[in-house]
Amino acid sequence: MSKKIKATPAARRLAAERGLDLTSLPLNPAVGYIRLDDIVHLAGRKKITPLAKAIADYHGIDINAIPAVKGMLRKNDVLAYLDSNTDETLPLSGIRKVIAKSMKASMDTIPQYTLHSEYDMFALKKAFSDYKKKCLEAGEIKPTFSDVFIKLFATALKECPIVNSTFTDDGIVIHKHINVGLAVAMPEDGLIVPNIKDADRKTLKEITKERAELVAKGREGKLPTADITGGTFTISNLGGFPVDHFTPIINIPESAIVGIGRTVDKVVAVDGNIGIHPVMTLSYTFDHRHLDGAVGGKFMAAVQEVFDRAEVIFEEEQN
Repeated sequence: MSKKIKATPAARRLAAERGLDLTSLPLNPAVGYIRLDDIVHLAGRKKITPLAKAIADYHGIDINAIPAVKGMLRKNDVLAYLDSNTDETLPLSGIRKVIAKSMKASMDTIPQYTLHSEYDMFALKKAFSDYKKKCLEAGEIKPTFSDVFIKLFATALKECPIVNSTFTDDGIVIHKHINVGLAVAMPEDGLIVPNIKDADRKTLKEITKERAELVAKGREGKLPTADITGGTFTISNLGGFPVDHFTPIINIPESAIVGIGRTVDKVVAVDGNIGIHPVMTLSYTFDHRHLDGAVGGKFMAAVQEVFDRAEVIFEEEQN
């Protein structure tokens, strides 16, 4: 019959983890059984093969932290522990290096501030849904809300040209062309920002066609330099994620960027009554060197006004 060893539950667990045989350990004379501290103090007695010990010593690993699979620590036990406790370093892709450099330059050179707002999407969603249905019935390219945003923000920039600018040491450059960029996530890593040139002068259908082509080429890595340079304003759309407000970083040498958050149903006032409407969040970041808070607020008001009359855009497309 096997000998019953007196030991605390914690001592038994640690002994099992370290591959120690309790029957070979002396009882603590002060209490008459084996305690957790007794096992801890017996660290040097853990059985380990010479090769396993050499590997553990080389990597500075405490052998007592390594669980033994078959009572004695072997090479594979040490290697498995080493593999599970080694931090993974992911190599930086070329595009990630470019993004990191650009974002750092933006934060280092531009004093930036962000303003947040919300917009009731009830009317706009309905108008867009009707428009999209007609486009699909006509066999045209499926439009997206990003296309609508590009058109609407381009219109607002036309009404508030100071935001469509670049700050330089020689003065503020007001761009004559409104080139709206759309941040597009790459399948593997990073993002690109192709831009629609002269977006304010193009119809919604033209923007849809060009956006689809740019996104497709971008994800295939076939975008020419001309399509990712020359932007004057950027849209970062995170509406497909559980993101409300965020702080988008300006895409230099531009002066402003808007971050679009998700649209969620909220309780709102509707003609003096209470209703539930889809509400979208918007986050605007501006270059504080020449776009003060009042200017940012003015642009946000212009955007809201343009959004309020967005149905006109859809009507024009049908004529």
